[in-house]
Amino acid sequence: MHQRFLAVAASALSAVLVPAQNDFDFDKTSPGTLGQSLDLAYAGAPTNTLGLILVSVTAGPTALSSFDPNDTRSVQVGTELSGAWIFTATGPSGSGNYSLSLPNTASLADLVLHWQVATFLGTPTIVGDISNDVVTQTSIAGTGLLAHDALTAARAFSAGFFDRDNNAAGSDFVVAGGGAGSLTAAVGLASTEVWDFRTMSVSSGPNMTNSRALHLAVPLNDGRVLLIGGADALGTVLSSCELYDPATNSYSATGAMGTPRILHAACRLADGRVMVTGGTSTLADLLSAIGGTLNSTEIYDPASGTWSGTAAIGGRRLGPALTLLSNNQVMVSGGVEVSFLGPIPFAASSTNKVQRWNPSTGSWANGPNMNQGRAGHQYNQVTLANGDVLLTGGIDVPSLAGAANAAPINGAERFNGTSWTVVNMATARGLHSATVLADGRVAVCGGAQGTFTTPVPIAGVELFDPSTNGWSTLPPLTAPRSGHAAGLMADGTLVLFGGQNATATTTTIETLRF
Repeated sequence: MHQRFLAVAASALSAVLVPAQNDFDFDKTSPGTLGQSLDLAYAGAPTNTLGLILVSVTAGPTALSSFDPNDTRSVQVGTELSGAWIFTATGPSGSGNYSLSLPNTASLADLVLHWQVATFLGTPTIVGDISNDVVTQTSIAGTGLLAHDALTAARAFSAGFFDRDNNAAGSDFVVAGGGAGSLTAAVGLASTEVWDFRTMSVSSGPNMTNSRALHLAVPLNDGRVLLIGGADALGTVLSSCELYDPATNSYSATGAMGTPRILHAACRLADGRVMVTGGTSTLADLLSAIGGTLNSTEIYDPASGTWSGTAAIGGRRLGPALTLLSNNQVMVSGGVEVSFLGPIPFAASSTNKVQRWNPSTGSWANGPNMNQGRAGHQYNQVTLANGDVLLTGGIDVPSLAGAANAAPINGAERFNGTSWTVVNMATARGLHSATVLADGRVAVCGGAQGTFTTPVPIAGVELFDPSTNGWSTLPPLTAPRSGHAAGLMADGTLVLFGGQNATATTTTIETLRF
């Protein structure tokens, strides 16, 4: 039966076909790093059944009607590698896996393969259930590689988050809003795009209720995502917020903040509510952003969809960070602290100050200060596997007069809940991504140097090892990239979306494997 299937499938037509039914789940469980194994697994298939793992270089489709006139379906693979197809037995659990050892051969970088699983002895067709299709890409460890699909719209300063409702792996990634512009002249889009983890392809998502850039996205405990503030298509700073519901794949308005905010900080509290603080209410230019700097703090209740005020932080802060600590307190760190004489700002500089909010009292108290002032680190702070917090880079504004020439720093610090340890990077950067990998290391990608008003995107990549507090330098990205979104997929692939390259906002997507 195997030989008959292969011979007939090889002559299948690629006409207008009924797609496979995706009757059970098939996923990648390793990223496809050369020199390691490429691992795939299926689940939910018919039990104790013969199956076939199909693989090809082309995407198909291949019509099943070519060898079974009763079957109007197709598989999303070609037939040129049919001699390498693999028999499998689903066993009593209806699950199974397959591993392919990948040689550490540089010429195999960017090998794209299409995979699917079919079971036999269906009724009334020969082929029974068919899995979803999967696309894999191979690359050299630590080396960036462009994906074979791109965003439809060029996007920087977007909000990226996972849609955990679309497939068993829960790794479809949403890139919401963003657009062209700069930190002081952001221009938002209402459109969203979705990265399909399984097929490594992009499709349009539903529009948000508002155009947004430099907004923040906070996942809620129930799977929804709260999108907060930012700037609209005209550059107007927003107080409005909205919710993405993965169950309905839709956005809907929710309660607005009491104050418009951009370059603000946000985090989810231990009880599931969301806190925001700082930022600015105006963004016409750098001086107006400084003049509109806020110290107010608000908390969103998902149960009621409303915001309420709580104690203000100890200074007006532009670009601070909020972090939920392992003791359930909230830390606000850094930012550009602005001092006012009446309505007029007379001083501004990046601060090293830290405060902690106690949920039992609703009040802030001073915490241990960082060793260096920084701002804009909300976008790339990470919590390590042991609960420590790692802050990397950011902007150092030396003074109000020198704000336009403020530059990124290479300073990095690790906080263990009690004290800070300096763990500086080799390269100064802001507007970069920092992502905790599956093994606990942290990949810092791209970002910008230059100044606050004239940033220069870079391609550099560094890797932090928490066990040694040391950094290693990896090969650069395929092109400079800053203000991008980043997500670690379920198979361990790190994917970077959009951002700004050396000349413009980009649509490209880059993948890295470790």
